[in-house]
Amino acid sequence: MNDLVLDKDGIKMSKSRGNAVEPWGVLSTHGADAVRLFLIASSQVWLPRRFDEALIRETIGRFLLTLKNVYSGIFATYANFGWTPSLDDPAPDMRQPIDRWVLSRLSTVESRCDALLKEYQATHAVNAVMDFFMDDVSNWYVRLNRHRFYDIETADNRAAFATLHEILTVTCRLLAPFAPFLSDWIHTELTGGSVHTSPYVRPEPTRIDAGLERAMADVRSLVTLGRAAREEAGIKVRQPLISMLCVVPGHAADDVLRSLVPLITSEMNVKRVDFASSADDFVTLEAKPNFRTLGKKFGKETPAAAALIAALSSDVLTRFEHGETVVVATAEQSHPLAADDMTILRRASGDLVVKYADGYVAAIDSTVTPELRQEGIARELVNRVQRLRKELAFAVSDRIALTVAGGVEVIEAVTAHRDWISAEVLAPELNSVPLLDGARPAYHLDLDGLPVDVSLTRIDLS
Repeated sequence: MNDLVLDKDGIKMSKSRGNAVEPWGVLSTHGADAVRLFLIASSQVWLPRRFDEALIRETIGRFLLTLKNVYSGIFATYANFGWTPSLDDPAPDMRQPIDRWVLSRLSTVESRCDALLKEYQATHAVNAVMDFFMDDVSNWYVRLNRHRFYDIETADNRAAFATLHEILTVTCRLLAPFAPFLSDWIHTELTGGSVHTSPYVRPEPTRIDAGLERAMADVRSLVTLGRAAREEAGIKVRQPLISMLCVVPGHAADDVLRSLVPLITSEMNVKRVDFASSADDFVTLEAKPNFRTLGKKFGKETPAAAALIAALSSDVLTRFEHGETVVVATAEQSHPLAADDMTILRRASGDLVVKYADGYVAAIDSTVTPELRQEGIARELVNRVQRLRKELAFAVSDRIALTVAGGVEVIEAVTAHRDWISAEVLAPELNSVPLLDGARPAYHLDLDGLPVDVSLTRIDLS
């Protein structure tokens, strides 16, 4: 039932060509799980597939490393604080929206994989699992909730651990036919039992919430556009901004979407998020004529037609985008405009920077007030001190004494945000001075052009 395995250039492998691959060497280098996953994920088994050893490392190796890191580096590390599954964990419907969303996505993927395998669509099934874990779990859920795994004391902490435990357990079961060794090791560590004696799907998975999944997809699209707008404006994410204005295609912002607004404000580092029904009120449209297509219609009158198109008002262009017919009439002829007769450009009003895609609109107010500038400096300082703590091999729970030396702008930022900085970097002792006294080792930092010297030492609170 298996078709040929070709080399990376699509040529049939043979000893005479010298392009054959010795399998035991590949297995010893990458592991059986990685090779199995690569072969199954690259194409259906009854189709020919190309074999490129470099792609095993770049794609499958990256996925397996991510899976292991989420388990070992996030879940197992912090669960050692004392968390185990129990009745003290909040029920799924009592958890944060992002917990309920990822559990709904897990159930959706679980159902899809089960259906695909029943149809012998193994390639689609394994790719569905890997895409879910990389995009939804690692790059979104874990990244946004890392701070919830630093403790086990509150119900919210326990909810995060219980959610990630369920994600990892079910993911291992879905991966078991494709990556039997790593999935069995993680599943045994999580549950005490082998993944290969467990049911492939749960008898009662978490209820799928299609509305919540759609709303989170809206949020992620808006955040992607918002980041692009920040990049165009040259403003880093750590610099707080006043507001972001959003448009979601096809429907207004309902209560489910609004419940996820804190994710947008956090990801975009904005103080306020507002929704509009359309971008018409804060964007002006302009038309750029396409002389190539106009020439086929207007011939020698193309320059006149192009001038008329360039003069079209924003209101007319808006109605055209909404389906209204617009006719261009020159001295001798008239033709209705087609979409390819012009390119519609958008000019944002005021200090807004606007990005569009597939009907989504994200507009950020790029104004940086002195107060926002101070907060941005404080956030940049926290980021650099956190990196320094890691470089100096400080434990996550180590408390430090921190002294910051810099100019007036730096000292004012530290003074204004002293409590927040202290809490973020675990510095019960925080001082800001113009210059360090030289008694302690100093580390030079550059906060977006602002020179700063810091000294930090562990302190014993016992």
